[in-house]
Amino acid sequence: MNSRLKKRRYPIKRVYIIDIFALLCAFFTALYLRYPGEFTTWTELAEGLYVNFFFMVIMAQLATLLIYDANRTTIFLMDPFEMAVQTLKSKMIFMAILILYLFMTQRGGMVSRGFFLGISGFNFIFDYAIRMIYRKWYNVTHPFNDDIKVVKLKAPFPSDRQIMKMLEDTEETEVLIHKHGASDEELERVTAVAERMGVRVYTTLEHHNYEVKRGITTTVNGYVAMPLAVRKNTFKLFGINFAISRTEEAVVHVIRHIGELSGKYICFSNVHTSVMAREDKEYRRVLNGAAYVFPDGNPIVSRQLSRGIIGAERVAGPDFMDHMFRDTRNGNITHYFYGSSQKTLDALKANLEEKYPGIVIKGMYSPPYRELSEEEKEEDIKRINDANADIVWIGLGAPKQEKWMAANKDKVKGVMLGVGAGFDFHAGTIKRAPVWIQKIGFEWLYRLFQDPARLIKRYTITNAKYFFYLALDKMGIQS
Repeated sequence: MNSRLKKRRYPIKRVYIIDIFALLCAFFTALYLRYPGEFTTWTELAEGLYVNFFFMVIMAQLATLLIYDANRTTIFLMDPFEMAVQTLKSKMIFMAILILYLFMTQRGGMVSRGFFLGISGFNFIFDYAIRMIYRKWYNVTHPFNDDIKVVKLKAPFPSDRQIMKMLEDTEETEVLIHKHGASDEELERVTAVAERMGVRVYTTLEHHNYEVKRGITTTVNGYVAMPLAVRKNTFKLFGINFAISRTEEAVVHVIRHIGELSGKYICFSNVHTSVMAREDKEYRRVLNGAAYVFPDGNPIVSRQLSRGIIGAERVAGPDFMDHMFRDTRNGNITHYFYGSSQKTLDALKANLEEKYPGIVIKGMYSPPYRELSEEEKEEDIKRINDANADIVWIGLGAPKQEKWMAANKDKVKGVMLGVGAGFDFHAGTIKRAPVWIQKIGFEWLYRLFQDPARLIKRYTITNAKYFFYLALDKMGIQS
């Protein structure tokens, strides 16, 4: 067992670069505000005192970093108040160094007091703001303790000797234990063995065999809590009754109610399908016949949030699939895939079994790309029901998949979920936009660059119609 404790390596040098960048922004902002009429050309600036002062503030910032910031707690472990206090102290030391420089060179009277105060104030504001933004981004993209070794407990439960061997093989001083239904007594045995070996143990939190993920928990009256159900009230847009939920919350709800949802269907409606439902009453009826219609589009969620709805989030089909696959690796819930091409299904199966070991796939079928006869439709239903899967994923594309699910409601065993291109994303045949692009609402633009010939007309017309219909709805004009 490695006796040396692992330490998290934070990108401290990047923080120093942030500090220098904030200082440059503060310097030129203060200079421009103090001399707006004179700050016209770089030549005039270079001929004055401030070119020397510019290099001095850089040296003062570097000195501050070495004297103070390098010896402080990393910003990645601070709360906002601690960050503000440390940044303020850092800037006070920076000012002291500048004042000492001006006193020793007898140039204090040559530098405008307004400029000096301006650079000090803006330096604090810019540095604190940029530090907070970068800290938040880093902690989201590099979750703390994500590099800790993972150990999964599986039946039959190991003996103490096997536990010791398992922990020795990790060669780590910290491990994360996945309970996977193990009892508290069994977990205590692992902890006791690990404690004797000097290994620190983390354990997952579970509810109904669901392992709680980051993002679903929140603090309520000082307790860490998680929602367990999608609320009954809905948000109406274009006549569609959208569910109000977060992705993890929706997944937990479906897992908990998997039996009673059998024979029903769930839809994920984006801007395109919402506009289609606004124009087509029959398609709107199909969507509203679903057990839930989750908003798969940032503009729809933005409407929910603008109405003051708390906890609203985009529940995209591919994200829902990812969470569901992760949370059903224990085999308690099984899957069937209907739709797409055989090539995509083959790639999908290989990817899922590699990425989510333990997932149980009861079957896959790619129907012909044509109108099916009644006999073929009945054969498909029989094929799906014979597989006896808990979840039937439908990837026929909108609006075909929603209409297919509505027509086969209470005929198919298992809950049906229409996820469209979700098959392609998880198969790897279509590359999905990076998370940061998804969060700022430009995933549609990313997809447009991938397939401009097919999507440019759709996105241009659909987006224009979406905002047009929003305006009509505000004026009380309904279809």
